[in-house]
Amino acid sequence: MAKVSREAAEVNARIVYWGAEGAGKSANLRSAYTKMRPDHRGELREVPSSLDPAASYEVLPISLGEVAGIRTQIELIAAPGQSDQVATRKQLLDQVDGIVLVIDATADRVDANMESYEELRRSLAAYGRNLTDIPFVLQYNKRDLADPYALEDLHRKLDSGSVAVFESVATEGTGVLQTLSTISKQVIRSLRNQALPLPGKDTAPDPPRAEASSAERMEAAILDEASSPDRAALDAAAQSAQTLLDQQSPWPQAGEIEAGSGVRIGPDLTIVSVGHASRCGDRSVRIPLVLGDAEGGTSTLVLTIQLDTIPDGESG
Repeated sequence: MAKVSREAAEVNARIVYWGAEGAGKSANLRSAYTKMRPDHRGELREVPSSLDPAASYEVLPISLGEVAGIRTQIELIAAPGQSDQVATRKQLLDQVDGIVLVIDATADRVDANMESYEELRRSLAAYGRNLTDIPFVLQYNKRDLADPYALEDLHRKLDSGSVAVFESVATEGTGVLQTLSTISKQVIRSLRNQALPLPGKDTAPDPPRAEASSAERMEAAILDEASSPDRAALDAAAQSAQTLLDQQSPWPQAGEIEAGSGVRIGPDLTIVSVGHASRCGDRSVRIPLVLGDAEGGTSTLVLTIQLDTIPDGESG
């Protein structure tokens, strides 16, 4: 669990990026390091394993500034994927605060992904924990190399419930900060719900406005300024969709949508998660969705939004 220092007014949390060898865990950290402002992250470094000095794993510290009156830092860790590093990976889960499961979306890695997922569940169980009580995000990496039908089948095999899902190409930076933003927000919410003691304060929750302002600060700390207006617009579209799911707000002009465990469309389908928005053509945005049915099954579809200019005189 997060380390809390009352004297230093500081919380240090740990997020582990877990996945099969070559899935893209280190690529996530390297991309985040490149995209984030220097005052929001530390140095990306390799740390020798205490169980095997010949082995190492990558660590990237990031700073969220003050959240609810206490300085908050998160340590991102890319768990080594080699087959002989089971003990090191398990040790990295000790007192973990959040997990990103990085899935290699290429068709020939299905078995490796499933083995990695099962190892994650076993390793957590050894600490008396499971994925349902830990902030947890799924990231389908190498999405540009994936067969969408094979990806849907893999998602069904993982049977991860209503966990947030993102698609990424970590080597290009696509989907990296959206994944990081979501898991970080989940970790902060979890820490707040645990009523961590703050120096000089009781354990009562902060008022709603304090949480809103801390969420805004965290968003600014993680999502760096985009390098182009188009990318900024697409990232905003993806973030807005995720915010909609987080808040479970009803959609306007959609009579059958109601609040529940997720956004519900009609009596049988629920939006489980929203993937990373991407541009297709000059005026279209593509947003992958994962839908769940009443029996617990899932399916993937792509929502394409056409952006057209309203002619003069028709803007109402």
